[in-house]
Amino acid sequence: MPELPLEIWKDRIENELSFLKELNVLEQDSIDHHDNSVEFVLNLESYGFIVKGKKEGIDLEPKKDHRILLKLNRSFPYPGGVDFLWYSNIFHPNIHPVEISKDEKGTGYICLNILKKWSRLSDLETTVKALKMLIKNPNPDDPLNYPMCLEAAEFFKENSMKTLRKKYNI
Repeated sequence: MPELPLEIWKDRIENELSFLKELNVLEQDSIDHHDNSVEFVLNLESYGFIVKGKKEGIDLEPKKDHRILLKLNRSFPYPGGVDFLWYSNIFHPNIHPVEISKDEKGTGYICLNILKKWSRLSDLETTVKALKMLIKNPNPDDPLNYPMCLEAAEFFKENSMKTLRKKYNI
């Protein structure tokens, strides 16, 4: 895989982290520098939903705060140089969170075109904005192939986010 020279890579990482700090999404004290990678947590504020309880039907509860782990390795900013793991619980067709429930763990996978089509010109500021939009605007026509995501896809095909936002006053 291609790599930037080490000093240029370090500068690029610091620039990206500066942009994330300006967006106020970087979790304080979460930056973990390694020889060939950097890991950190993002906190995104954007209204989505979680399943409230195990009742018949789907009972949702609005959720505004979301956590995502990012790992930038030496291949960053090239394809394959960034990994995203969605940590916090969310009911979404395009996100399979790590924290589904106390009894069930997920993969953390995120289905978002900007991540699939990552290029050396991609940046984290644009990606954060796209992730916030994804939370607000699930794509039920392109779900991840996990039962929870497929269930969310069916739900969001029948219930628009506009209607849900109105129902929950968000």
